[in-house]
Amino acid sequence: MSDVDHLLERASALLELGRPADAEHAALEALAADPTSAPAFVVLTRALDGQRRFDEAVGAGRSAVAADPDLADAYVALAWALVGDGRADDAVAVAGSAVALEPHEPACHHALGWALLSSSPPRHQEAHDAAARAIELEPGATPAYSVLGLALAGLGRRREGRKVLREGLRINPHDPYLHNNLAKIDLDRGLRIGRTGRHLSAAAGAIPQEPVVHRNLDTLLVRFAMRLVWPTLVALSVLRLQVALDAPWWSRAVTGAVYAGLAGLMVAWFSRQVPRGLRFWARGVLARVALPVRLIALAMLAFAACVVATAFAPTSLAAVTEQAAGVLLRLAFVLAAVLLVAHLVQRRRHRRG
Repeated sequence: MSDVDHLLERASALLELGRPADAEHAALEALAADPTSAPAFVVLTRALDGQRRFDEAVGAGRSAVAADPDLADAYVALAWALVGDGRADDAVAVAGSAVALEPHEPACHHALGWALLSSSPPRHQEAHDAAARAIELEPGATPAYSVLGLALAGLGRRREGRKVLREGLRINPHDPYLHNNLAKIDLDRGLRIGRTGRHLSAAAGAIPQEPVVHRNLDTLLVRFAMRLVWPTLVALSVLRLQVALDAPWWSRAVTGAVYAGLAGLMVAWFSRQVPRGLRFWARGVLARVALPVRLIALAMLAFAACVVATAFAPTSLAAVTEQAAGVLLRLAFVLAAVLLVAHLVQRRRHRRG
């Protein structure tokens, strides 16, 4: 075995171990020994892609293709880098070239499926066909199950999509992307905090730095916050009645204490559903979500604060805080309605495009 082959074997092993930075160094050493080695450029592309240095990965991938235009692995590596760089439409053509070169290689069909799924708009049926072909060629290739499951969900067949992802987990129970994508489908179809939290915990344990996991955690937190609206509304209704009837202060305090206790129990239960190592991620969630969602969240926080203030404030001030809570609630509903209309308009334009 030549020195270049030894370095490439070492770099590939480092990639498998989740050490892309070390794999990059080994690939660069191989390229120093043989600057025209297409396999070395392929490993370098994958190593840079693993470090989310997508622009550099695209450059290395193009070098791999230029070094050996007949090497399907070069096109596959370049396709993944292009998807990471937000150029999925270009990745579709590149992955198609890989399939043309190696029509019986499952990795080529998998890359094509993911590129189709990531394109704008997503080409769900074609992604479904590509992923199904990858699984047909290699039934144990669980990454392709993620593509197939998400494609089915995108086609409106969420139950079938979940079934495919669960089938992939039976083959490899530790695949973090299968867990993450199951959580995504659950979040899209409705909130099931316990099950979604378990899948995200499994995903985060293996890929704690993966942004898509953090985005799903953000969505889970926002959806849970919406659950807290209902006990807050009930507490406000009871407090309004008590203020109107000029009930004694202690009765409002009891209502406030019951509300605070219930909300505290819900928050404590939710905190046990999310990954322990990522609990502090919630501190920055408002900075990560879109501005309209941030405004709605702030309005709802202020609304909850006014409800608590109404429960424990003196009689002379309770009426004021109760009215303020009503104003903030209406403001949040207006913002939510505007956001919903904007989302529907954008989705319609996206479909027409």
